[in-house]
Amino acid sequence: MFLALDAGGTSSRAVLLDTSGRAHGYGRAGCGNPTAAGIRDAVNAIGFAAERALAGATGSRRPATALVAMAGEKTPAFREQVSNRLAALGVRQVVLEHDLLGIFHSGTAALDGYALIAGTGTVAARIRGGRLDRVVGGRGWLLGDAGGGFSIGHAVVRAVVASLDGQGQDTELTSLLLKSMGIAADTTTLAGRADAVRQLVSGLYARPPVSLAEFAPLAFAAHEDQLARSILVDASAALADLLSAVRAPDLGGPVVVGGSIIVRGMMAAPPSLQAQLVPPIRDNPVIPVSDGLVGAAVLVLRHSGREVGADLLQTIQAEVARVIAAQA
Repeated sequence: MFLALDAGGTSSRAVLLDTSGRAHGYGRAGCGNPTAAGIRDAVNAIGFAAERALAGATGSRRPATALVAMAGEKTPAFREQVSNRLAALGVRQVVLEHDLLGIFHSGTAALDGYALIAGTGTVAARIRGGRLDRVVGGRGWLLGDAGGGFSIGHAVVRAVVASLDGQGQDTELTSLLLKSMGIAADTTTLAGRADAVRQLVSGLYARPPVSLAEFAPLAFAAHEDQLARSILVDASAALADLLSAVRAPDLGGPVVVGGSIIVRGMMAAPPSLQAQLVPPIRDNPVIPVSDGLVGAAVLVLRHSGREVGADLLQTIQAEVARVIAAQA
């Protein structure tokens, strides 16, 4: 029996499984990213998710090994605390892996290829022999992450402020943003627009900067708007550049993509828009995945010496979907 965990910035998910790929328990808790949530809260979230997955396991059915596919910095303090937390549940060995490996191995049994994540932030990786060969991006909203939720949301609010100030073109994004912020103003008059800007600027500066990512969906909602579409096309180009930075001429393989901006945004867009946002990537198939939990399960089995091919991957995918649905 093995415990696999995917600890992300939004939530932490855990699954208990055996070597056949059958899942015996599932748990979910809060943010498990120590950089975003702090070490104590991240460790607690990972621990709670593990406890829930292990709720039905007793005696010999309890796992000795856990693997955590995670975002955030793996500091010595975090390693010690998460190991102690899971040791209290009977886990003797804790392996920490990059969330990019979790994403990649969730979508393919191949050992070579590429992973691209675009959620609030963005990061891409080249995978060679099942391991990380090169990683680019993931520097956070202040230093990078072009094409992610923050950069799209930031572009949305800047466009709306410029429009209300008379320095930019009119856009459908204005009414959507003001509504989402709970601002009622008559934008047909100069006084009303000035009042809207005042309330908008005050409200936005009262938020943590990274929370601008919450407004990224507005660009997709207003995709027929010229300005909104240009924001999305620019974001797509930034993601293409990020992926190009990790491409190697001698390495093929699939491109596994994850994160809400790609999976629930670009790849779920209407066909006419999708063609602009998700261009074919040479001859490489693009495989979307919802998270890295399946990949964490693949990694923990491989860590134990179990070979995971396409058939076993499909079993794990179906089993993880089954236990998640059972708790929905």
